[in-house]
Amino acid sequence: MDYEDLGYVNWNGTLDSYNLTNTTNVTTDLPYENSKASFYEFVHLLYKYAIPMISIIGIFGNIASIKVFMFTSFGKHASCIYLTALSVSDTLFLIALLVGWMGSFDNLHIDSGAFCIISIYVTYVSSFLSVWYVVLIMIDRYIVVCHPLRGPRMCSRQRAIIAVSIITTAALLFYTHCFFMTTKRRENKSFCVFEEEDIHFLTVLTYIDTSITFIVPFLAIFVLSICVIVSIRRFHFRHFRFHEQRYYSPKFNILSKAQVRLTVMFVVVSCVFLVLNLPSHGFRFFILVNDLTRNKRNGLVLFLIQQCLQILYYTNFSINFGLYVISSKSFRRCLREPCKRR
Repeated sequence: MDYEDLGYVNWNGTLDSYNLTNTTNVTTDLPYENSKASFYEFVHLLYKYAIPMISIIGIFGNIASIKVFMFTSFGKHASCIYLTALSVSDTLFLIALLVGWMGSFDNLHIDSGAFCIISIYVTYVSSFLSVWYVVLIMIDRYIVVCHPLRGPRMCSRQRAIIAVSIITTAALLFYTHCFFMTTKRRENKSFCVFEEEDIHFLTVLTYIDTSITFIVPFLAIFVLSICVIVSIRRFHFRHFRFHEQRYYSPKFNILSKAQVRLTVMFVVVSCVFLVLNLPSHGFRFFILVNDLTRNKRNGLVLFLIQQCLQILYYTNFSINFGLYVISSKSFRRCLREPCKRR
């Protein structure tokens, strides 16, 4: 993940700094260059106004979600441990994103090298945690729906806390390389970069990061979501068709309506997660392959497309509150509840 992907893009640089007229052959026609300049201005405006809006809305939404998961009757579900952790990691990402956005403009100076490094570290860790918390959520739902006999034993609050602790510790340790490889440089810009002698190591880490934050978790979420959806449909046809009142309870070992509704909310969150993350990660993978083939044509265009897709990616960290409200009647009811000590 490049520093540009984290919001550290100095948009006050001139178009000339991106060599608009030198990224293609000298025979390139002027309308094409003008279209690239227009595209740049569009992305500039999108970045300038969308980032703070996404960040601020998401931060308040995630805080409201944490209130519901921790201090209302909704928190009786063991799965709320994962949802609370997801809301916290999303909030940290949005705070780091907003700070990076502020630091990308020349009139807003955030010049501390340590502050820059910490922002990069928080962004890496929180983005990793968000995707793997969604994986944990879907594993939890898969066990509850597809293996209901094992649900009460395997999906307890204690096991949820242990799983969250393991994933969090792994992320905190894996991304400590940020403290050793990032530095602060001043060339009329303020951003964090990696040392040139560490580029090879960074390339290896990039492929590892792509695997553990994109390929593996996306396959897991996709497969688990399909399994859960198929299982819910089977229960629907088996029980609703005959007007049965109960789906599951520890006594009868069949799914309850409450469990089905909660699972539907989780499936909605996971599906939206895939939709919002896939374009950015997929295009980033394309750029990695493009770099391997030494194809440097249209580098600016690829960069700008990636920035547009990053906006979509950032939206994922701020949209969950809206998904909870839309997909869960219980969440809407608990949102109006006063805070309770648990």
